[in-house]
Amino acid sequence: MLAGASLLAITLACGLLAPDTAQAQAAVAAPDAAESLDDVIVFGRGQTRQQASITEAAIAVEAPGTSPLKAIERLPGVSFQSADAFGNYEWSARIVLRSFNQNQLGFTLDGLPLGDMSYGAHNGLHISRAIISENVARVDVAQGSGALGTASSSNLGGAIQFISRRPADVFGFDLAGTYGSEDTTRAFARVDTGAFGPAGTALSLSAVDHRMDKWKGVGEQNQQQINFSLVQPIGRGEITGFVNRSERRENDYQDMSLEQIARLGR
Repeated sequence: MLAGASLLAITLACGLLAPDTAQAQAAVAAPDAAESLDDVIVFGRGQTRQQASITEAAIAVEAPGTSPLKAIERLPGVSFQSADAFGNYEWSARIVLRSFNQNQLGFTLDGLPLGDMSYGAHNGLHISRAIISENVARVDVAQGSGALGTASSSNLGGAIQFISRRPADVFGFDLAGTYGSEDTTRAFARVDTGAFGPAGTALSLSAVDHRMDKWKGVGEQNQQQINFSLVQPIGRGEITGFVNRSERRENDYQDMSLEQIARLGR
């Protein structure tokens, strides 16, 4: 009995010491005091669909006069094909967005519908005729079904929205000239008035003359185009206006079958 009592006393003593030991370990393992970090600032825009964009600077990397459609082919899921180097020949231009073809996509310019931009479309206008490429400030590509706010009835597989370059707030002008193979010549000019008058009106006027021979076969592809833009602030809002005139004269490229390519070559 004495041996059992001694063992019980030792067990109770160890039990009483255990909480003190645990508290000592907790005190040693206590973390350092919390440190104050710098502010974290996140920039972003709310979008209802997955969206990728290219800016005016990215478009400017392309050769002058390149279609904005050709410029966005670098984005994921976008495939663009055309018979000419600039991507402006409407008959052969084809764009596919994640396996959805052109007539399943929606296209807008500053929110105005461009239809499906097919050749000779009755419900819109091809972007190469609607605006000079240097006047495109941004292109937004929404993959998947387009947002409900997109002004299009064909945006089943996505939407491509073009945003025009606004008139500058200060006076300025741009001049650019291009010369290349196949007797390609191109002249572009733009003038911005800057904000003037008590109402703060801003205007811009631009024009382009583009001429070139076909790289294959006989014929020419010429285009003359004028863009006029206006911004009139009114209180907290503004009125914007855009006028476009485009004249295009071109000889078509020959559509060739596989048999013709094998017999005549490319």
